[in-house]
Amino acid sequence: MRKLNRGIAAGLISAPLVLGFAGVAGAADFEGTQSVAGPEGVQSSQTTAGADSNGDGRVSYEESHSVAGPDGAATQQTSSSSDSGSDGGLLGILGL
Repeated sequence: MRKLNRGIAAGLISAPLVLGFAGVAGAADFEGTQSVAGPEGVQSSQTTAGADSNGDGRVSYEESHSVAGPDGAATQQTSSSSDSGSDGGLLGILGL
């Protein structure tokens, strides 16, 4: 029964991706930050993600981490963005 429930859930979650409607779900922005300080040093993390509200397929993602401690400091950053242009993916192909 557990496998059946997982299969149904996976099918429901993946259906929009298979159909190409992942970006149609609506505009969404996310920002999360976390900071920690302790006797060994400090750490800060930030994650942001967003999608345009006009449904043109433009999305962005950025993640950064910074740490400083008794042995030194380090920082890491990852970012990605997409500009699908005017075709709009599957919806553009279909003329929608």
